[in-house]
Amino acid sequence: MKKTFFTLAAVLLLFASCDRVRQYLGNAKDSKDDATETAIGSSEDGQSAGLQFIHLSYCSADSTVSISADVPASTGTALSDSIFKYVGNRFEAFATNYSQSHDAQQAFQATGEHIYNQMQSEIAETKAEMKADHVEDIDPMLNWNIENNLAMEHDCEHYVTYTDVGYHYTGGAHGIGWIVGTTFNKETGKRIGTEILKNTDSQAFRTMFQAKLLDYFKEGDSENTSNTLSEYLLIDVNDLQISNMRITDKDFIFQYQPYEISYYAAGMPAVILTFEQMKPYLTAEGLRLIGE
Repeated sequence: MKKTFFTLAAVLLLFASCDRVRQYLGNAKDSKDDATETAIGSSEDGQSAGLQFIHLSYCSADSTVSISADVPASTGTALSDSIFKYVGNRFEAFATNYSQSHDAQQAFQATGEHIYNQMQSEIAETKAEMKADHVEDIDPMLNWNIENNLAMEHDCEHYVTYTDVGYHYTGGAHGIGWIVGTTFNKETGKRIGTEILKNTDSQAFRTMFQAKLLDYFKEGDSENTSNTLSEYLLIDVNDLQISNMRITDKDFIFQYQPYEISYYAAGMPAVILTFEQMKPYLTAEGLRLIGE
């Protein structure tokens, strides 16, 4: 495997993770102090299943906390309740604060402040420990960064898809980024998972899936076209499992996280299969969801 591929990919991963999160932060602004701002406005996707979505942001500087989320303007339907639960599961303090205030903007600001204050407390403890150990040049090691965005990525006829995109750095050699997709059934509010797939253990599906995954790795390693998939993996190719799945308006994305199947510098491998490619491997419900 080419060293240049991994070196370049490592740099790109660090910056791409941050940039993709920041583009969702809306009107939240960076500052040189502990000032906070929340912004409410219509999401780009507008209305979904009769609900108006709002965009909430919290941004704070020093060591940085930048979090944002798309949430329904109100609860009371299967879909909106499910999404509120999803946001609450990701930001635990949001669920608690919202149950007390029933005001999404207020709850999200309190959530951001909670995360920021918690981080500052941990930084203070870490700094004290490092000073006690006579560690020099402490400050660069404590420039911690928490960025997390929950965005409604696609609003389709039968489903809504969210992406959970984030990047954390809390010391060490590097931070860690992630992209996790979640697709909700509009009628039931339930998450759509692999239950709508069939025959994914067949040789035909495995061959197609593995070929697409190999394409991902080769795209960053163009100098060598003879590599096999196993050369890029940290696991045996026969142990490769379908990972986090989300549905866009035209394809299925199977997303892996850093270190899940490959080296950190390989980024976040993804297999993207079109609706047409996936049709033989969808149940009747899966076909209905994509309009077939």
